[in-house]
Amino acid sequence: MYSSAIPYVEEVGMRSPSSNIWFRLPFAQDDSWKHICLRLGKAGSMSWDVRINDPHFKELWELNGGSTSTPWGVGVRIANTSEMDSHISFDADGVVLTYSTVEADSVKRLVSDLQRLANARVFARGMRRLIGVKLDDKLDDNHISVGMKSQSVNKGHSDADRLSEQMGKPFRIEAVGLMSFWFSYGHMPMVHFVVEWETAKEGCTMHVSPDQLWPHTKFLEDFVNGGEVASFLDCIRLTAGPLLALGGAIRPARMPVTVSTGYSSMPKQTNNVPSQGPLANGSSATTMHHASAPSNATAHLGGHTLHTAAMLSAAGRGGPGLVPSSLLPFDVSVVLRGPYWIRIIYRKKFSVDMRCFAGDQVWLQPATPPKGGPSVGGSLPCPQFRPFIMEHVAQGLNALEPAFMNATQPGPHLNTSAGAPQSAPVANRLNATPGVAMSRPTSSVANHVAASLSRAGNAMLSSSGLASGIGGASVRLTPGTGLPVHMKGELNTAFIGLGDDGGYGGGWVPLAALKKVLRGILKYLGVLWLFAQLPELLKEILGSILKDNEGALLNLDQEQPALRFYVGGYVFAVSVHRVQLLLQVLSVKRFHHQQQQQQAQSNAQEELTSAEINEICDYFSRRVASEPYDASRVASFITLLTLPISVLREILKLITWKKGFSQAHGDIATAQRARIELCLENHSGSASDDRTESSLAKSNIHHDRAHSSVEFALTFVLDHALIPHMNVAGGAAWLPYCVSVRLRYSFGDNSHISFLAINGSHGGRACWLQSEDWERCKQKVARAVETVNGTPAVAEPGQGRLRMVAEMIQKQLQLCLQQLRDGPLSAGSTAS
Repeated sequence: MYSSAIPYVEEVGMRSPSSNIWFRLPFAQDDSWKHICLRLGKAGSMSWDVRINDPHFKELWELNGGSTSTPWGVGVRIANTSEMDSHISFDADGVVLTYSTVEADSVKRLVSDLQRLANARVFARGMRRLIGVKLDDKLDDNHISVGMKSQSVNKGHSDADRLSEQMGKPFRIEAVGLMSFWFSYGHMPMVHFVVEWETAKEGCTMHVSPDQLWPHTKFLEDFVNGGEVASFLDCIRLTAGPLLALGGAIRPARMPVTVSTGYSSMPKQTNNVPSQGPLANGSSATTMHHASAPSNATAHLGGHTLHTAAMLSAAGRGGPGLVPSSLLPFDVSVVLRGPYWIRIIYRKKFSVDMRCFAGDQVWLQPATPPKGGPSVGGSLPCPQFRPFIMEHVAQGLNALEPAFMNATQPGPHLNTSAGAPQSAPVANRLNATPGVAMSRPTSSVANHVAASLSRAGNAMLSSSGLASGIGGASVRLTPGTGLPVHMKGELNTAFIGLGDDGGYGGGWVPLAALKKVLRGILKYLGVLWLFAQLPELLKEILGSILKDNEGALLNLDQEQPALRFYVGGYVFAVSVHRVQLLLQVLSVKRFHHQQQQQQAQSNAQEELTSAEINEICDYFSRRVASEPYDASRVASFITLLTLPISVLREILKLITWKKGFSQAHGDIATAQRARIELCLENHSGSASDDRTESSLAKSNIHHDRAHSSVEFALTFVLDHALIPHMNVAGGAAWLPYCVSVRLRYSFGDNSHISFLAINGSHGGRACWLQSEDWERCKQKVARAVETVNGTPAVAEPGQGRLRMVAEMIQKQLQLCLQQLRDGPLSAGSTAS
C-alpha cells in the first residue's frame, strides 16, 4: 500500500487484538467509499478479504432475492458473474472481495478489482438515472420512471428531467451485475448491448448484438471510460438507426410488403396506427417498394430473364420472401471515422460519408479526397449524387405515417391506395441529364424532400413520428393539400442546390427513407465503379488488338458520366442513367454517302443489321453491365467487339439462340433446365482486385488477330432431370451442376474449331464422381467438336458454326448423363 501511495491506518489499542486495516483509494472521486476495511485472516491463514458497505450492492442483493421494490423496478435481472470474478460477492451490507493467498502483486490486484467495481457502479447508476426504470409490468414504454421522485418534484431540475426522459425512452435496462450491465435499444429491442469490465484489462469492453452492427465500439467505450453516460446514450440513439438501415440495405431485402418498424426516438402519438413491430432484419425503412433484382433494372422478380434465374439458382441467395442481394462480400466495407461519422466504402474506389444528426436525419456526401487526390484517400467523384439522393428521398417519403397525414390535412385529401412511388419516365433517361430532369410529379408528396432541408420541416417530421420510422399504410398526398410553402412546388434546384458540385455534393436524408436511399446508392456506386473501369480497359484492349485508326477511345465526360469509343465503322456510346449503364451503337458507314455504290454493295455483308445492333445493346445491359458488377465481363465484351463482323455475327446467333431457348421454357424453371452461356467472367481473380494485371488478362475471351483465332468458353448447365442421385454432403450440394468447355475458333481461310479443355463444377468433375467416367465424358465432348469440323454446314440456314458446336456438345453431355445414370457405374457413384 505504501508503494502504491494508498493511505491506510491499522487498528491499534483495541480491547481485543485486531487485524483490520482501513484505507482509502486515491482514485475515489466522491465520498461514496470513505472507509474500506481490509481484514486479515486468523493466525496461520493466508486468506484475507475486503468489505465495502455500499447501498448499491445491497440493492443488487435484494434484486437477486426477487424483490420488486428496489430502485431498479421490475423486469431487471441480475447478470451472471464470470468465473474470474468468483471471489467477489454481495450481501445485505455491501460487497466482499475474498482472496486466499498473499502475493507480491496482491494489492495491485485488489486496486484493479476495486477500480472495476467502482467503474461498473458509476456507469450502472448513471444509466439508471438517464434511462429510468419500469415500476409495473403492466405499464407500457410511456410509463417509465426517470430518476428519483424527489428530482421530479424539484422544479429546478424539470428541464433536465424532460431531456433525460426524452433521451432514455428508446432504451431499456435488462440486467445489472457486479462487473457488467445489459441493456437494449428499441421498443421491440433491435439492438442489445453488454458492457463489462474484464479482469486485467483497462477500461470496459462492449458487445453488441446483432454482430458487426458497429464496425467497432471504440468510440462508445471511450464515452463509458470517460464517465460520459449521456454522450454514450446520445451516440447510440443517433447512430443505431442509420447503422441498422445500412445493414438492411446491404443484406438481402424482403419482398415488397408494407410493414411498420417500431423504431422511434420520439414520444408515441395517441392517434398512431397500431404498430406491427420491427422488421426481422432490423430495417428502419417503412415501405419497401423498390426491392432490387440481381440483374438489370427491367428484370423484375415476377419475370426473370435467363441470367436472373441463373443467378437465383447459382448464387443460392434466393428463397421464399427474399430478393437476393447482388452485393458480393467484398463490395462494401464500413468504418467509423468518428462517433457520429460513418464512412461507406465501395470496392476501395468510392466512399460516402454518412454523418448522423439529431432530428432523425443524416447527411450523405461523397468523401472529399485530401490534397493528394483520390489515390491518397477519399472517393472518386460521384456525378449527380445530390439529385440522385434527392429523387430517392422524394420517392421514399411517399410512404408516410397516417398520423402525419391526418395532422396536416385530414379526410378526403388522402389516397391510401397509392401504389409504388413513381419515377421519371423512360423517355427522360434517353433525352435528359440523368438524375436531374424529372417529370412534373402528379403528387406533391415528392416535394416533401424540402422537409429535410429546413428546421421547420425537421420539427414537423420529428413531431409526427415520421422521421423516427413509425410506419403504417402507404399513402400519397393529392395536389392542393394545405401544406407549408416549403413543402409545395416542384423539386426546385434553388433550395436543394443542384448546381455543379464536382461530384462531391451531398444532401439530407430522413431516417424513414434512409434504407431505400442507401440501397439505391450502393447500386449507383456499383454502376460508377463499372464505368470507371471502362477507360483503361478500352485503351489497353483496343490498343493491343487493333491499329490506331481501327479503334480507340474518342472522348470521356466525367460529369455525365459518359464516354464514346469506336471500333471499325461503329461508334459505341456508354452512359450512366440512374443505376444502369446503357450502350448505344451508331454505324458510321451509313452516313458516308460519298462512297461509291459498288463499295457499299461489297461491304454490305460486313455490316451489322439493326436487329444485331439491338442484340448487342441488350446483351450489354443484360449480361455485361448487370449485377454483381465484374470488370472481366466488360473486358470480355470489348474483346468481342474487336472480332471480325462475320465472327461476331456467329456469336450473336449463339446468344440469340440461347436467349430464345430460355424464353421458350419459362422463367424460374429455366434455372433447373439445361442451358448454355457464353462465359464472360474470368474466374482467376476477384472483381475487386487491385493487382497490376493487364486488361487482356482480365478478359475471358482472347482474340489473336495475327493468327485469326479467338479463344472463349461456353458454360453448360446440366439438366437437373438427368443428373443421377448423389448423396453429396457439404455446402456445394445445392449449386447447379455445370461444365465449362473452352474452345478455340480459327476463322481464317479454313475455319476450324478446336477443343481445348473442359472443367466441371463441384470440385472439378461436376456430377461425375468417378475419374474414369469423367475422362470418358471429356473424350466424347472432344470428338463431338471434331465431328462438327469434318461435316459441312448442313444445319439450318444462317445457324452458324458456333451454334452447331454448342448444340453438339450439349447433346453429348446429355448422353453422358444418361449413361451415367443408367450405366453400371452409376450405382457405385452414389456412394460418396
